[in-house]
Amino acid sequence: MRFLFDNLGLKTLSLGLATFLWFVIAGETTSEVGLQVPLELQNFPREMELTGDAVNAVEVRLRASPGILHGLLPGDVSAHIDLRGAGEGERIVHLTAEAIRAPFGVKVVKISPAILTINLELTLQKIVPVRPRLLGRPARGYEVGEITSEPAQVRIAGPKSRVEEIESAFTEPISLDGAHGPVTDLVSVGLEDPLLRLQGDPRVRVTALVKEIGKDK
Repeated sequence: MRFLFDNLGLKTLSLGLATFLWFVIAGETTSEVGLQVPLELQNFPREMELTGDAVNAVEVRLRASPGILHGLLPGDVSAHIDLRGAGEGERIVHLTAEAIRAPFGVKVVKISPAILTINLELTLQKIVPVRPRLLGRPARGYEVGEITSEPAQVRIAGPKSRVEEIESAFTEPISLDGAHGPVTDLVSVGLEDPLLRLQGDPRVRVTALVKEIGKDK
């Protein structure tokens, strides 16, 4: 039992310091604050697309001492979801405090939304024709003949179900107002679905042949 009395003074000092720190921590006031923090999707599967309404941030309510909360900087707190091994289809994710990265001493007391639904689809590519759009009318006595696009087709990519529904891409409007000869313009190509994107150069050269009425060329 003699070892219990070895370094008795040091042990007494340590016990007193620990007791003091406990009372300081126990008596310290706490505050709460609500923050909007970015949501990171980690280990996103290759050749997959996120569909539906994307959630880019979540609301978290944090509790800590006023000093810690006042010292928080942008980027100190974030949320993350690990999608390692996720396959195509719907995935329901429950966000818990473990999904929130926060400095030491900060407690996560609430997350909103706490449940997220994530939809994943395979990435699909497809080649579709370009549909030039025209604006205005040629000069009197003239009409629009052949309309060509160079290139005539573009490659698009996106979620499988969205790509399968698209039949063509369209161009910016080309003005033919008052034209009495061929009109050529370099214009950008667009897609009706915002979840789709173009692969390669987003511009094409469109030529509209404007000729006199009754002439073949």
